[in-house]
Amino acid sequence: MIRWMALFLSAASCAGIGWLKSAAYSQRIRDLLMLRKILSFLKGEISYAATPLPDAFWTIGGRMEDPYRDFLKSISEDLQRCSGSSFSEVFSENVDCHLRQTRLTSGDLEELKSFGAGLGYLDRSMQLSQLEQYEEQLKQKIEELNVGLPVRKKLCRSLGIMGGLFLIVLFF
Repeated sequence: MIRWMALFLSAASCAGIGWLKSAAYSQRIRDLLMLRKILSFLKGEISYAATPLPDAFWTIGGRMEDPYRDFLKSISEDLQRCSGSSFSEVFSENVDCHLRQTRLTSGDLEELKSFGAGLGYLDRSMQLSQLEQYEEQLKQKIEELNVGLPVRKKLCRSLGIMGGLFLIVLFF
């Protein structure tokens, strides 16, 4: 009886791992879409309202949900504090601090940091150009992920279930 219960729990946990991995793919796309939303708000704040970056980050942060709210407001606070760090350093530190718990990959975070390195540089037209380039990169990445998403999710769920069944056969 205990053996059957252990086999059942092992199979269920394998299936659960497959479902969690499947959900992680969907969450990554949601996180990339949230970054894209932030970019569109930032573009509006810079181009139409001519808002300085610290104020723009604070305003946009008020419209977002965690962890993006904390990320944006922390950037704003750090920039207003005038600690002597460059915008690039402040942005990079906040990416490391606040966005590690998201489903963004390390490559996604590195691209975001390189975007931040060019954002605080020069004038408004350069900032808008940087925003448009990064927005295009995000758009392409989201489209590529959406194409393979159903297949990847199904594969993860199937592998989880099959792994659980394999454990049952192996130990039986």
